[in-house]
Amino acid sequence: MRLVLPLLAALALAACATSRETPTPETRPETAATFALQPASFRDMPGWANADLAPALLAFRRSCDGRRQRDPASSLPGGGRYGGAVADWAPACSAAQSVAPGGERAFFEANFTPHVVRSEGEARLTAYYEPIIEARRTPDAEFTAPLLQRPGDMVTVDLGAFAEAHDNEALRGAPRRLTGQLAGMEVRPYPQRGQITPYAGQAFAYAHPVDVYNLQIQGSGRIAFPDGTQVRAAYAAQNGYRWRSALGALRDSGQLQGGATWANFKAWSNQNGLTATQQAINADPSYVFFQEEVIEDPTAGPRGAAGVPLTALGSIAVDPAYHPYGAVVFVDGTYDGQPFQRLMVAQDTGGAIRRGPLRGDVFFGSGAEAGRGAEQMNAPARWWTLLPRGVPIS
Repeated sequence: MRLVLPLLAALALAACATSRETPTPETRPETAATFALQPASFRDMPGWANADLAPALLAFRRSCDGRRQRDPASSLPGGGRYGGAVADWAPACSAAQSVAPGGERAFFEANFTPHVVRSEGEARLTAYYEPIIEARRTPDAEFTAPLLQRPGDMVTVDLGAFAEAHDNEALRGAPRRLTGQLAGMEVRPYPQRGQITPYAGQAFAYAHPVDVYNLQIQGSGRIAFPDGTQVRAAYAAQNGYRWRSALGALRDSGQLQGGATWANFKAWSNQNGLTATQQAINADPSYVFFQEEVIEDPTAGPRGAAGVPLTALGSIAVDPAYHPYGAVVFVDGTYDGQPFQRLMVAQDTGGAIRRGPLRGDVFFGSGAEAGRGAEQMNAPARWWTLLPRGVPIS
């Protein structure tokens, strides 16, 4: 306990000095958005009759599998403001296992009741994906940027837990979670991107700097080696700084022609060299660490914040202050000039997504094609959530 109070005080001071947002699950919105659920019907949801529900059913089954060991009396994971208990979802989870292809719509209509999500908060859908990048086990002239494991001197403190334990209003006003560097008996803000020095053995692979930065923005990715093998670089930790887009900075300075896309950034990098590329990326102080994982199911995405594999066009990242993990949501937006009306399951989050109940990030899948699709998603949307029949709104 001697370490806890000095650590707590140091991190509270760090919160005052570094109020930058991070792209990790720790970020909370500064002010709570209005939020209400109102009963609706399936015919109220535009496009419901023709939507492809197969990805949502697969994602739902994965959420059910992820809750098997959870106490039936406990709430759904992640938090949220609705959803009932794990046991309330058990009948639908059981019924989902025997749904044949083509029976998805009948399953959801028989087991759920829709509710429209009302809020004055930001209403927007974006998308993300799992990159697949070339990598090497040792660095060379092209593959220079390391993929680093979580460092041993990194600590994370849940200030919300200490605020409740000590009934401290000052701590309640601080960011809920803070990341710092343990230095003896002191805790300091973790170094920014450009100040991080890898230690021996911390890197498990090397890739092009733009590809590594892309992995860090997406949160995880697959890395492919010359012998044809692939492993997953899964999210492990983040240094605590708010994300600042290096692509956006180059675009705004007039150096990145044709828009802030990964293809344009890589072309700029190859033209300007590694030193200029690293300087450009260092404009973003945020840094993500990874852990190497075996890819057990090539058809599944990485594990999201809910701890279950993501499903292409069936999983969505949400603000868990409002939607619990495992919530089934229907969105009505646009994509590439066409209606985007899909049923998805809340299975992930991110700093840019923790901005209210109408802010979502759709998982588009793995690989370059998914990446090109994800870059085009940015539009307002209306939301509904489906609750198991008989489960109260709150």
